[in-house]
Amino acid sequence: MFVIIVYDTEKRNCVRLHKNLKRYLFWNQNSVFEGSLTKAQYEEVKQILKDNIVDSSHVVIYSMENEKLLKREELGIEKGNTSNFL
Repeated sequence: MFVIIVYDTEKRNCVRLHKNLKRYLFWNQNSVFEGSLTKAQYEEVKQILKDNIVDSSHVVIYSMENEKLLKREELGIEKGNTSNFL
């Protein structure tokens, strides 16, 4: 499944979430991650989010079974890294 995760949290919590999410997904831009996950990985990511967010956090997970159903357009300067290449 393809997921997009968007979060809003305290500054001190951003580093923790970023570190954990980048193990599974590509960092797109500030507080936005995306990529394909298995169902087991999806459940792991949800548990990581539950374990690592603070009370004032807000997380939105968009998911779809097929990435081909997603139309994506970008404007401006890219901040994240969606490439697997170094």
